[in-house]
Amino acid sequence: MRSAADAAAMATGALRQSTRPCLLTTALIVLAVTMMLGLAGASAVEGLLAWDVRFAYVPAAEALLEGRSPYPALDDPILDDQKGYVYPPQLLIAVLPLTFLPVDVVAVTMALGMLALLGLTLYVLGTRDARCYAITLLSLPAASGVLFANLSIPLALVLALVWRYRTRVWPPAVALGLAVSAKLLLWPVFVWTLAKRQYRTTVLALAIGAVTTFAAWAAIGFAGLTGYPALLRRLSEIQAANSYSFVGMSAELGLGVTVGRVVTLVVGGALLAWCAVLARGGDDERSFTCAVAATLALSPIVWLHYLVLLVVPLAIMRPRFSAVWLIPLLLWASPEPGHANGVQTFFPGLAAVLLVVVLLTRPPATRSVTSAEAPA
Repeated sequence: MRSAADAAAMATGALRQSTRPCLLTTALIVLAVTMMLGLAGASAVEGLLAWDVRFAYVPAAEALLEGRSPYPALDDPILDDQKGYVYPPQLLIAVLPLTFLPVDVVAVTMALGMLALLGLTLYVLGTRDARCYAITLLSLPAASGVLFANLSIPLALVLALVWRYRTRVWPPAVALGLAVSAKLLLWPVFVWTLAKRQYRTTVLALAIGAVTTFAAWAAIGFAGLTGYPALLRRLSEIQAANSYSFVGMSAELGLGVTVGRVVTLVVGGALLAWCAVLARGGDDERSFTCAVAATLALSPIVWLHYLVLLVVPLAIMRPRFSAVWLIPLLLWASPEPGHANGVQTFFPGLAAVLLVVVLLTRPPATRSVTSAEAPA
């Protein structure tokens, strides 16, 4: 009788221990979904949901259909308001069908699409822990990426595909080539592919990017091509000092943009050099982490949604929930998704540095999915 009672007590304790994490996970998921619905709903009511699509992509596509240049003039105030279309034309061509729909329908559709791509990013990386999905959704970079509906979350998916299919040629080449042709932010990943001696992947990606870009410019009659480099320089002049990049932090300290650019090159160069060393030594996880970190360090303009890219090395190195997953939540201390302001300018950089340092100094967890050959 005694042993039976002890067994019953042990069974009850085990049930409680197994139920408690389940309840905590459910609560975390409910909190993440509630918060995301609240933010998206408030943004939609104010007519701000899917900001980039609503105010930049669709108006530029409409201008193209009307025979006007989709690119703003160098003195156009919409550049200060982050409403100007400043990407190569392939993205513009992709959103042309959206111009025939009500803008509110487009906004909701794009926001839902970003949520799906965010979940797909984690799934491609082999993450199956529901807590990781919930924490990612709770993070400010992810929420900002959904609300703005820009390229940041799709670029995170590209990084996930490059990693997942790193042992093959065509999948990472197509993903990386199309991504870099649309936005140069991910160009440091080419250093990683070269360091791993993936020459066919690198050359093919560059070719795909070049052909795609040429075809897109040709499709719009090369309108705006000659002035495009000047537009990018003007954009950097306007936004870099007000962003969360090293240039922005330097400007906030009163050191000027030149010092910020030097720091950008030094830090970014060091990350790329370490990426190459680790890649040649066969340390794929940490070398890829350095490459992703370099994409942010080397960008003269960094907004909060850019930091959603860090979820990729985080999921690679920590496939199950741990305290490291909580680091991105620190970014709520700097809740300005637009212009950086005051001491908040430094919070995203500090959080990113903390996350990257933890990932680089602690060995990666054992993975169940290590390459494209493993089952999804």
